[in-house]
Amino acid sequence: MTRLRTTIDDDHRTDLIRMLATLVLNAGRQAGLHVIVVTSDDAVSSWAIDLGLNVITDPGHGLSAAASHAVSSLGDTPWMLVHADLPLVTASALRAVIAIEGTVLVPSMDGGTNVIAHRGPFPFAFGDGSFHRHLAAVPTATVLPSARLSIEIDTPQHLGGLADTGLAPSLTAS
Repeated sequence: MTRLRTTIDDDHRTDLIRMLATLVLNAGRQAGLHVIVVTSDDAVSSWAIDLGLNVITDPGHGLSAAASHAVSSLGDTPWMLVHADLPLVTASALRAVIAIEGTVLVPSMDGGTNVIAHRGPFPFAFGDGSFHRHLAAVPTATVLPSARLSIEIDTPQHLGGLADTGLAPSLTAS
C-alpha cells in the first residue's frame, strides 16, 4: 500500500488498510480459518492482538520472506495465505479455495498471486508477475480464477478501477 502514498494521505491510507484487513479477517473467520497476522508494524500488531489474533513478526526481508517465515512456524499443516488488500473477499470465496485438494493459486487481476493454499513449505516468489513464478514452481497447482479474490487495492490504478466498477464506493470516499 505504500504505492498509494501519492493518491491518499497517510491517515486515509491507514483507514483503508485497516478496513481492507478487517474485511479479509472477517471473511477468514466466517470461512472457519484460524487467522494469523504477519507484520513488522507495531500498530498493526497491537490491532491484531486486540482482536484476539496470533501475530508473527515479519523478519523484514520482503513479502516472500515474511510468508516463508510464517509458514515455517506451521510445520506440515495446511495453510492459506490471503493478502489483506482484497476489497471483495467473502467467506464463500475462501471456502471455494478450501474445498480444493492440494495446492491452489488464485491470480490477481494484474499477474500477481492474491491467495495461495498449500501444505508445508512453499517457494514464495512475490513481486510483479508472481503468479507465473508460483505456477512454474508448483505446476501441479490448481489455478482458481476468482472475481472476488482477484481484485486488490495496492496501486492508484487499482483504487481507481474499483471506484469505476461501483462495487465498493465506500473504499474511495475521503
